Order: sequence, then C-alpha cells, then structure tokens
Amino acid sequence: MEQILYIASVVVYFLALLLFVRMQLWRLWAEKMYWHKRPKLSVEALQEMAGEQGLPFISILVPAYRESEVIGNTIEHLAGLYYPAERMEIIVITDQKELLGGDGLTTQEVTETKFRELAGRSGLAALRHLVVPADFNGKLHGICLGRPVPSTKGRALNFALPQRNRQAGICAFYDAESRPDRDALLYVAYRRLISKGQVRIWQGPVYQVRNFFLLYPINKVAALYQSISHEWNLPVVMRRLPFAGGTNLFVTSDLLEEIDGFDHRSLTEDLELGIRAFVEAGAWPEYIPYPSTEQTPATYRAFFRQRLRWGSGYLQVMDKLRQSTGRTGIKEKRSQKMLRVLFWKGPVEWLFFQTIVIFTPFAFLLILFGQAEPLILFAEQSVIINITVAIYFLFTFERLRHFRPFIDHTLAPKSHLRRTIAISHLLLIPVAGFFFIAPFTYSLLLKALRKQPAVWVKTPRTKEASP
Repeated sequence: MEQILYIASVVVYFLALLLFVRMQLWRLWAEKMYWHKRPKLSVEALQEMAGEQGLPFISILVPAYRESEVIGNTIEHLAGLYYPAERMEIIVITDQKELLGGDGLTTQEVTETKFRELAGRSGLAALRHLVVPADFNGKLHGICLGRPVPSTKGRALNFALPQRNRQAGICAFYDAESRPDRDALLYVAYRRLISKGQVRIWQGPVYQVRNFFLLYPINKVAALYQSISHEWNLPVVMRRLPFAGGTNLFVTSDLLEEIDGFDHRSLTEDLELGIRAFVEAGAWPEYIPYPSTEQTPATYRAFFRQRLRWGSGYLQVMDKLRQSTGRTGIKEKRSQKMLRVLFWKGPVEWLFFQTIVIFTPFAFLLILFGQAEPLILFAEQSVIINITVAIYFLFTFERLRHFRPFIDHTLAPKSHLRRTIAISHLLLIPVAGFFFIAPFTYSLLLKALRKQPAVWVKTPRTKEASP
C-alpha cells in the first residue's frame, strides 16, 4: 500500500508539472495581449482624443473602517495619481461606529488631518469625507432605521454612491491600503473612449506583497503567488468569469444605478457585483494591466479567516443565483452559465488542488520514514524530479525579484542575516500549497454542515512607515 501511495504521489507530481507549464503559457498570452500593449499615455493626448466631451469624471471611493494606520498614506498616494484634478474626486468613507469607542486615533481623525495637510497643495483633486450613520440600512439610496446595522464594505459604498459628484461617469474602488499605478485612471479613461462607451467595468491586478517582510513564512509564499496569479492567470480567468475584485475596480455610474449598487449583505460583495452585472445588464469586465499594491494578512490565522470569507462568499453567490426567481430569456441563460462556471472554477478546482497538494508532502513522509524507496520505483524519473524541483525554487526567487519594486523595503530587517532568513521562508513552497487552498475546502465543509460564516469580518492591517 505504501508503494502504491508513493506511485500515486509521483503521478500527481508530474500532473503538477503540467500545471506549471500551463502557467507559463498563460504568462506568454497575458504578456502578448496586455502587458506588452500598454500604450504611452498623457493627459494632453487623451484630452485631444476626448474632444469637446472631455475626459470622463472619475470618483474614487475608499471605504475605511478602523484603518487609521494606513489611510493617511493611501490618501497621499491617490492624490498623486496622473489625472486632471478637475475631473476627479477622492471620497473616503468611514463608519460612525468607530467614533463610539476605542483607543487611539480614529480613521476619521487621520483622514481630516491629512485633508488639512493637503489643503494648500495646488492642482489637487476634490477631497471628501463621508461618515456612514450607524443605523444606515445598507441599500443604494437607502434610509436610516433608528437601530444599528452591521457594518460591511458594500453598505459603506452604497451610502457614498448617491453622494458622488453628479458629473462622475466612472467610479473607482480601492481598499484603504491601496497603492494603484499612477497611470491607472488614464488607462481606464483611454479604454472608455476607445470602446465608445461599450465597456462598463474594468478590473486590474492586485499585488499583495507590499508588507512582505512583516508576513509569517507561509503568508510570504501566498503573497508572492497571489501576485503571479493576478498578473498571468487573472486575464485568462476573466475570459470565462466576470470577475470583479473589491479593489482596483472601475464601474460606470450608469451600470451601478442599473443594478442597484452593491449587495450589502454579501460576504464577497465584489464577486457578487461582477456576476450580477453580467446576468442583469450583460456587462463583462475588461482586464487592465495596471496593478495596485496592497497588504496580505500578516498571520496565518488572519489569512485563513480572510480566505474562508472569500470561499464562503463564493458559495453564497452560487446560492443566490440558484434561489433567484422571475428571470426569463437571456437573463436566465446567463444565470445558468454563471452557475456552471462558478461550480467548475470553485468547488471542483478547490477539491482538485487540495488533492494535489496533499500527495506531495505525503510522499516525502513515506520516504522520510523508510516506507518507500524512490530510486527503486522511479530511478529514471528521479533526475527529472530533482531538476523540476530546482526549477520551482529558481522560478519563485526570480518572481520575488520581479515584484521587488512593489515591496516596502523600509519594513525589512536591518540585519543582512535576518533579511536573508526572511527571504529564505520562500523555501516552504513544497508544503505551502496545502495552506493556500485549505480555507476554501474548509468553506465547503462548513457549507455541508450548514455552519458557514454569515457575518462580514474585517481584515487586519499591518503598520506602515510614512511616505
């Protein structure tokens, strides 16, 4: 039995090798279709292209609940984006509940302080601060109920959307610790003009590596490979799934009104929005090759809780599609199509990858305890296995070099030895895969037991140095 299990592990290993090759093919495709086609953009050229209609007005919305440690830096960065100041605004959305208790500076205080600091700067976009009432019901154009309502990201955004500048043709959504590419708004305006208004939603990649040196070892590997996935895999995924993330997301104002904004009760209000935009309005997101950097949860516990919410929210979206009634014709066809895609891209892939990542560590344990002899079973293949293992490690450290400009190196250990040790955590690749997928397969288990999370949980941030 031990030998059979070992053989199965080696077969799975070579299957994983094929998946690695597939990823490299995605890389070639993504670079050809997007990354190598990024145009040279300038405000003057776009204004000439826009003509008398002018560039689209963009409202940037940043929900910030208990984000006092990061919101100041984010406002500073957003204020420096390359876009005409008179054609954009930055709206920070905080929550009244934060004012009701707690120690230290509130997000509201940091926001107002930063706004005053920037007030004298010329050529600056309009800065606005909105506070969500504790009793706001969470719906677009909603009301106050006179009793506290659970705080969610979708609720905050729905409160702010009706108060955006009436000229706003596009709304941009960023998290409280986002650092988008400075040309991102220019590119979206360019694509809006080129498509003559046909594209109504855009999604860019998110590199969650900025706090790399503050992460637990497993989280470092997760942060790096999530960034790789968003750079190469996300463009491929978006050909089949109308994926919308909660940040580096752009949506036209008319589409948001047409689909009634965000679902404030959803655990993944972003994915739900993308699916609903397609089902109800036929809108499909376009990938934009302009990344935004963010943080990854520092501890594995926080990482697990965040991914568990993502997995549970994914399943929640599937349930919502099944339970919705009254759709006819094209909308029902779109709904059924999304259910099929979500099933294969979700539960099927999660279980498939969970199986793969279990086998390899299991094979190592068999060898370690003398229960299997690899040279006897696979003498010819052992050389191939050793070479490919080396390739995986080399690839990982090469990608770290690639994403180096997006990492905050002020957070790195001062000692050269400690910095080397921190980077060496990436050697945990052989076992890290199990921890990546575990929250998603656990969400399937909780769903089966009817114990899935029902409450939106905020992701903790790590401290950042001042710019």
